[in-house]
Amino acid sequence: MNTPITANAPHADDFVFRAADRMRIDGCTNAIAREGLSLSLQCEHEALLDHYSSLLLKRLRQQAPEHHIEAYFPTNTDALLARFNEALARQSVQQATRTPTGADPAQIWVVHDAQALPDAEIQLLARLIQNFPGANIRAILLMKGPADSHNNLSAFGRKILRWEIEAPNAEQAQATLDLARTEGRLQPVQQLLRRIKRQAWAEDAPNPEPEDAAHFAQEEPPTPAQKPTARQVKQQVQAFHDKGQEAIAKSTQLLRKWDKSHTRLALWVAAALALSTVTMLWLQPEAFGIGKAKATLPAPMPIEWPEPSKGTAPAPVAAPALTPAPVAPVAPDKLP
Repeated sequence: MNTPITANAPHADDFVFRAADRMRIDGCTNAIAREGLSLSLQCEHEALLDHYSSLLLKRLRQQAPEHHIEAYFPTNTDALLARFNEALARQSVQQATRTPTGADPAQIWVVHDAQALPDAEIQLLARLIQNFPGANIRAILLMKGPADSHNNLSAFGRKILRWEIEAPNAEQAQATLDLARTEGRLQPVQQLLRRIKRQAWAEDAPNPEPEDAAHFAQEEPPTPAQKPTARQVKQQVQAFHDKGQEAIAKSTQLLRKWDKSHTRLALWVAAALALSTVTMLWLQPEAFGIGKAKATLPAPMPIEWPEPSKGTAPAPVAAPALTPAPVAPVAPDKLP
């Protein structure tokens, strides 16, 4: 459950991704309000640039309410000159060229889309601010895109600060999400991270890989599903019934088409089988056991054994006797 935000508690949108960013906002606020410097804010992500510039302007209004902050959208050089002449209309030349004091209220111009201005207009704006210090004008230039694509700000000299805002990495984003969850302001942090993530995908990776989706991860927790009402249940049952009736009608239609198209084929196949069977019966009735004579087996032949002859039996043949061969004597000196 989110904790309520009291008057002393930080606002839901008052968060940064690094402690150094908070220090930079405080330092830029003091430089603009007290030291009379201009500021160049640059960031590749429009959402992050809008968020940090809002924090900066909010801090300026809190610490220096006497200064006048206005948005400025220059269209061309003539419009810039006209706007500057309007600021100097109530001052003399001496007043416009003198150095203002710390108590004089300043005019802070927030120049949106300053990266689209030609270099000539940026240099003209810088010269007007420096040559007419009595007008007490300070500029906050909001520039979107890479730092190397922005205008040359050398005409401001040392009267301008530069801050290139970097997007948070995954660890910094996760730490900010954890802190926002404990403070009860998780939703604005998630929304800003999603805007930064969508812009990064649109510019660098139109088809992000699955691992890229974990960058700046943590979506909103799923909301519990609500129980359907009786009317919704009735509508769901009716829709299910209608789909069932439609399926039954389609099945019946398919069966009718099958009966019409396949019945004739089945009859033709049955007739062909019957015709082939009759033809085989007429040509070879023996194959079906019709008109076949019974086979007679021949009578077995009697086995006659030969009778013994009446003469004398033949004398048995004696086997030759086996006599050992004589062994020749061996002389003694020949013995081994």
